[in-house]
Amino acid sequence: MPTKLVLLEQLRLGMYVARLDVSWIRSPFLRHSFLIRKQAQIDRLRRAGVQAVEIDPHRGLDVDDLPGQIHQEAGGGPAVGQAATPLAALAPHTRLARLAEEYAHAKIARQQLEQAVQSVYSSIAEQGTIDSRLAEEAVQEIRIAARTVSNSALFMALSQYRSGDAQLSRHALATCTLALILGQSYGFDPRQLNELGTAALLHDVGLMEIAPPILARCASTSFLLTERERRQFQSHPRLTVRILERDAGFEASMLHLINEHHALLDGTGYPPETRGEFTSARTRMLVIADRYDEMIIGFGGATPLAPHQALQRLYREAQEGRLDRDIVSRLIKSVGIYPVHSCVKLNTREVAVVADLNPARLHRPVVIITHEPDGSSCPTPRMVDLAHQEGTDRERRIDSVLDLDACSVEPAHVTDQATPPLGLAYS
Repeated sequence: MPTKLVLLEQLRLGMYVARLDVSWIRSPFLRHSFLIRKQAQIDRLRRAGVQAVEIDPHRGLDVDDLPGQIHQEAGGGPAVGQAATPLAALAPHTRLARLAEEYAHAKIARQQLEQAVQSVYSSIAEQGTIDSRLAEEAVQEIRIAARTVSNSALFMALSQYRSGDAQLSRHALATCTLALILGQSYGFDPRQLNELGTAALLHDVGLMEIAPPILARCASTSFLLTERERRQFQSHPRLTVRILERDAGFEASMLHLINEHHALLDGTGYPPETRGEFTSARTRMLVIADRYDEMIIGFGGATPLAPHQALQRLYREAQEGRLDRDIVSRLIKSVGIYPVHSCVKLNTREVAVVADLNPARLHRPVVIITHEPDGSSCPTPRMVDLAHQEGTDRERRIDSVLDLDACSVEPAHVTDQATPPLGLAYS
């Protein structure tokens, strides 16, 4: 029976804890799997900063035995019971505070995940081999983050301030996280998710064997590469596969994903033996996740794109037959054209935070206005549904997207109220 992810507030006597969302260093217990026999155990977890745990319903009580709970299948999407007050019902200032808290947690998660992934790539650089244990632990941490942190907040935290960022480990983290978010949205089982996540984490390891001058020119001005240099660069999927076959003994199905992570549906990808039209759904997710991060970095000398611009470009490439339309549409419907947490400027010159999506009209989300047209902060934030503005004197619309700092989405009073940071490592 699969484990289920539950918030600490839902943990009850008789439940069997299978995993915690903190590392063994921060854990108040020697083991991360045990039966909850006393309230004191839950109290100790709370003091340690635990936010969520995975329970094993086969060895203890199931969350379904408790009325009015929200729970989530490990590796799947949320299953909603009679939940607490929904976010949409909160007052604008409270909702803004919740959004700021979500984003603060996502930034902490990003920092922790960057360290985990960097340790994988540092090990490769220093030892010349891949430590499969470190890679597996990093993927598990990213999977936990993708389940315990808001997808929209994590998406934005990993997308911000990436212009010109050529660090391989950060690209690996962003690609892995986005691929796992997509995989979880399709309900892949843990084995499939682990393979997808590992492939995404290690997909560009072969670049470490490409001559640095070629990489430097490709990262900034790809059109200056000679034909020989271009072929060398485009061999990196095969190089990655050879390294993994030599060092770590990974499954052939995972190596297949890596070899095809530049295979486009219209046949314009590479290596030349790959055919995008015959690729699996997981390969196409990896292609899209990799392509998105390359767009916001500006890889290949292109102008770096903002998240909403990259999503629009993905949509256009899907319409042109290069990418899988269904997967790109699923991604855009999940995060929106203007993702939640985006800071936007309206045609009225007001500044606002995107608070929610309108699935039928993604270009017109629900926003919370934080700044007046003259740039001053709103004494009382105002919520506006851009898709439903009947009876207003002037219809508001989004004119441009700003840096998150422009919305002041992390005011001091919100930081003071924030719950302890999430720990995101398995023991």
